[in-house]
Formats: sequence, structure tokens, C-alpha cells
Amino acid sequence: MESLLKNLKEHVTCSICLDTYTKPKTIACLHTFCCECLERHALTRQKQGFFRCPECQAQIRIPEGNRFDDLPSSFLHNSLLSLLAVRRSGEGNEISCSICKKKSAEPNYCFDCEKFMCPDCVKAHEVFRDTLFEGHKVTPVRQFQATDYEALLKRQSFCSEKYHEKEVTKFFCVGCESCVCQVCINTDHKNHEVVPLEKAADNEKANIIDRAGLVKEKKEVCRDAIREFERAEFELEAKITTAKRKVSQETEQMIEKLRELARGAITTLEKARLSRIEKLNSGKASLVCFEKQLDQAFEFSINLVERSSSSDIMQNKKNVEERVEDLIKTTMPALPVSSFVEFESTCEPESLNLGFTKFSETDVQGSTVEGLDQNFQAGVEAELMICPKTSEGEIRNTLHRDRVEVHIDPADQVRSLVTSENKDGGFQVKFVAKEPGNINIEVRINGQKFSKGPLSYQVKAREFNIVGKLDFHGEVPQRPSGIAVNSKGVIALAEYEGHCILVFDDMGELVKRIGCQGNKEEQFQNPAGVTFVNDDEILVADGSNHRIQKLNLQTGNFVKRFGKYGCGDGEFKNPVSVCITSDGKLIVVADHGNSRIQVFTMDGEPVLKFGDIGPERLDSPVGCVCYDDKVIVTDWEGDCVKAFDSKGKFLYTFGEKGNGDGQLRNPFHLCIDKYGHPLVCDAGNGRIQQFTLEGTFTGKTRTECNRYVEAL
Repeated sequence: MESLLKNLKEHVTCSICLDTYTKPKTIACLHTFCCECLERHALTRQKQGFFRCPECQAQIRIPEGNRFDDLPSSFLHNSLLSLLAVRRSGEGNEISCSICKKKSAEPNYCFDCEKFMCPDCVKAHEVFRDTLFEGHKVTPVRQFQATDYEALLKRQSFCSEKYHEKEVTKFFCVGCESCVCQVCINTDHKNHEVVPLEKAADNEKANIIDRAGLVKEKKEVCRDAIREFERAEFELEAKITTAKRKVSQETEQMIEKLRELARGAITTLEKARLSRIEKLNSGKASLVCFEKQLDQAFEFSINLVERSSSSDIMQNKKNVEERVEDLIKTTMPALPVSSFVEFESTCEPESLNLGFTKFSETDVQGSTVEGLDQNFQAGVEAELMICPKTSEGEIRNTLHRDRVEVHIDPADQVRSLVTSENKDGGFQVKFVAKEPGNINIEVRINGQKFSKGPLSYQVKAREFNIVGKLDFHGEVPQRPSGIAVNSKGVIALAEYEGHCILVFDDMGELVKRIGCQGNKEEQFQNPAGVTFVNDDEILVADGSNHRIQKLNLQTGNFVKRFGKYGCGDGEFKNPVSVCITSDGKLIVVADHGNSRIQVFTMDGEPVLKFGDIGPERLDSPVGCVCYDDKVIVTDWEGDCVKAFDSKGKFLYTFGEKGNGDGQLRNPFHLCIDKYGHPLVCDAGNGRIQQFTLEGTFTGKTRTECNRYVEAL
């Protein structure tokens, strides 16, 4: 009570107008304001029928019809206002007498009658003290103690019903939940369940205390949350400061690195300047000397003509002629160095990336990896999707906020491992397993291991399926033997028994037929192999004509040819396959009848031959392809594939006779897919098999091919 009395003014001050309450009204959040202040505040700030409490910012609904007078009156604050008035009367202010209504600066208060009385009414009250007011406590307001103020605050209230205003509310109607007087019981609340007001209040005090306890507990939870927010704010400030410092450090390091690169570039330029200037000065000095020699020859000739005798002229004629001839024949030295110097920047400032900032933590263990249920096959690109998630379980949708690393073991059994970030913040992982077997996939997000890893999976042998066919438009090939595709998707097909080249567009439709049977230009006799030199030109292994022809697909015209029947250098016996080396500088031909491989320049000049002698001798080479500085050759009668280096040195053999996985019977043409896997036409077994470049079996066609398969 003492604390209340000490700060009583604060308890009855409206936080909107900062004055004592006028018609105090309490809203849903239990804060109290002047009725007029509250109405003005709510109506000027309301949105969609709601306004915010000025104190706690709770969202409150506007009273129906904007009737703020209908809001609950704060009886507590009304009592406190009365208490304030009493306190001020003790300080000399006047209070109206509850009996005669006269104002008095010396009021008294009867705690039993619960009325303020002026000195005259106190005297009248004293007259009946022994009869009507026996035992009543009457105290001057100036002499009030803290207990007196407490009793005054808790005095009984009067009924608010019309005509009952002088009746004290001593009862509580349970059904109507309202405080009533005796008159109310006899009239409006007749036959209602009514209990003494003090009993109802005593019963409710326990409930209110319990609810207050719940509020207190909730406040502790709220306080903990506030402390958490404050701790987060503190940590944020610290981490922002650390991040700023790191940005500055990284910037300084980049600047220093750029300065170092600048110093290096400038040093290189200065060395080039000194070297070139020295060469230019040396060349210039030689020319200056030569100029002097020219001047001397000119002056000597002029003087000889103008100032010498005829005998002198004739005696020096030969010397002059020889000297002038030597000088005229002398070639002017070319510039020893070029004056061209230009700095080409490889750094694009707009694409310069200092790093990125993460503003929320990634829940590594809550993140997901999609695509782990797929059928992993050797030589087939597998694709995984890593979806980093926030601690709330939502997929992070911001770029450059996470670092994802994928490790696959054994690493040497995987090629083309690429991780890229998508626009939605996910990470796409692509890789190709080289051969069947177990692989372990480990995922790390921001350096932390994914909880479900490492993940172990079985890579199976590849199964090839037919996905399309060529449209021959009635031009049914009798024996397609060689096939090639350029970068635009144009297909050239060697028709062995049709003695021609069929050309298909990128949609697989026949667009052109080149050549016919014969031995002239643009004519063929059993063409067995074809390859593209560029997107417009092809080389054809013209088998029974024992030559290689070069043709332009756009015009269909003959370009050139080389080779003839024989076993000498540059001669052939039924060349079956032709290809270009990896660097595009040489032509490689499988010289079937001579059991060898021949290498030519792009102009058709023989450079090298191999495979015709030694233990690695080829029995019957029919297919050849160049890849990674290797020449891979299929040996028809040897039922195997042999590998040589670019110099013709034998490296290794894979495959053996049979029909099991990795076994071959009369292998024909072959090619290398984009992942470096040789695909071999296993002609005798009517299938296509896939191997690693080292020769490990990795897959085959799912079903046996319908006919003797040669072209690939």
C-alpha cells in the first residue's frame, strides 16, 4: 500500500494524454486509458477494424459501432482516482460531503457508513453514536494512515442500476455474473442463484491467483525469449564485426595479390621493353653504318665523275661497279622485333566475386539428397540433387550461400564429377561411373558430413536400349558398314553392298545419296568406313577400290583421293576403317588386307605404319578410332581389341573369343562415347559391348541385335 500511495499519481495517469484518467476504460490486453484518448488513438490508427495498444502493441478489435463508451469501465482506476482525491484533501483540497454535499477542507470519513462528512454532519453523527451509529469509526482525512487508505480503496460499491444508486452491492448473481443489491434480488434477479459478494470474491481470488501464477510462468518464458533475442543480437553484432573484418582482410589480400600481379606484369613489360629496345638499337646502328657506306659510295662516285681525270675514272670504274653492286644487293634488315604491345585483361571487374555472406544457418542433417534410388549404370551419367534446408525444414532458395562437396570412392572409378548450383539454391551433382562395382558417396555441406553418409551403392553393367531409328524413305541399305556423325547431328552412312554414302539430317531423315558402283571419282566399290574431317567433308574407306576418298557433303563433289592396291607405304588392300587423330592433324586407316594400321598427313602422305610385325601383330584389323593419344583397333580374326600409342607402340589387349560378358567374336567397327568408353560392334555375337578405355567390361545391348552388326 505504501508503494501504491507513493506512486499513486502514476497509477492514475493516462499514457496517451499524460494526465489523470477521465472515464477510464480497459481494453482486452488489460491496459487502461481515458475513453476519449482511446477512441481518438484507435480510430486514427486502425487497419481493417483493428488497432494496436499504445502500451504493449497487442492487436485489439474496434468496438462494434465505434461505441467506446461500451468498453468495460475500470473500477479499480476509478477507486484510485477517489483515493487520489482523498490524498489531495489531506493536503488542503476540498471534498464534497456525502450527506449534505457541501465541500469541506476538513472532511472526515466514517468507515462503517462509508461516507465522507463535513464537520457539521460529523456532529450530527456523534449525536446518534450511542444508538444508530454505535461503534462506528470516524477519522479525519488528515489523520489517515496506510491502513485507512487500504480500507477506503476496498470499500463497498453502490449499485449501478437506476433507482438503486444508494444501495450497496452486497451480493453476486451467479447466472448473470453481476454484482447486485438487495433491491435487485427482489426485482430483476428474483429466483436467481445469489451468493454473498464477499464469498464469491473469496472463491474467485484463488482462481485469479492461479491465473496470475500462469502469467508469471509465461513471463519467465517470455523473459527467457527476450534474453535469447538479446544474446542473438549480441552474437549478431559480434559476427557482423567478424564478417566485416574478414571482408576487409580478403579485400586487402586481393588488392595485394592484384598489386603483385601488376608488379609482375610491369616487370615483364619493362624486360620486354629493354630487350626490344636493345635489338632495335643494334639493328638501327647497323643501318646507320650501312647508310654511311651508301653516302661514301655516292660521294666517291660523284667526285670521280666531277673532279677526276678520264684515266682515274677508267681505273676506278671496276671498283665502283663492284661496290655499288654489293651495296644494291644488300638486303635491308627487317625489324628484329615488333613494336606491337597490348595488354589484354582477363579479369572482368563486374564478375569479380569477393565471396558471399550467409545470413542463416543450414541444417545439414535436415537437408536431403535426391536421386539416390536411381539405377546406377557404368558409363551412364548419374544425377543427384542436394537440397540444403534451413533449421525450419524449408529449402534454402538463395544462391551462393552454401558450399557443397561430393566425394566418391574409389575416385579413380568415376569421371566427369561436376557439382553446380541451381537458381533455387539446390546443387546438381553429375558423374559417370567407369565400371560396375561398389561406390561410396560422401556429401559435405559447409564442411559438415551429411549424417546419412557415406552412402554405398552398386553400379551395374550398362544396358543399352533402342531409342530411335533412321528413316530410309524406301532406300533400304543392304549392308550398312560404317557410320559417322558431325557436330550438327548430320549422319553419313557407308552402304557396303549399295556402293554409296547415305546422308541423313539431325532428325534421322534421308536427305542425300552420294556415289554409285565404280572406280572413278565419286564412285565406290564396297565402302566400309566413313569419318568426318569437319562438318562439311568426309573421308571414305573405299574398300575394294583400295583407296581413301575425300568428299564434300554439301555439294556431293569429290575433293581428293590417295592410296592404291598394294602392300607398300601408302598402298592398301581393302581398307575398312578411317579416322582422324585427336589433334586433327593425321589420318589413321585400318589396312585390313595388309594386317596393319597406316598413318597419313591430312594431304595423304604416308607417315607411319604399325601392327604388322611382332607379338602384337594384328590378324585382321577392321575398326580403328583415336582417343586420348591412343589408337584403339578391333582385330576381326583375333577376336580382341588392341591399343597402341600415337607412335604405334603396342600398349595392351582386351577381349577374348567367346560369348560371355567382355568376350568377343569377330569384332567390327567401334567408337568412343563422350565419357571415354569404347563401344564395340561384337558382330559374331550380334551385340554391342561397352568397355572402359583400359578394357574392363561395363555393359552391353539388352537384347541380341536382329542381324550381323558391323557399323557403330
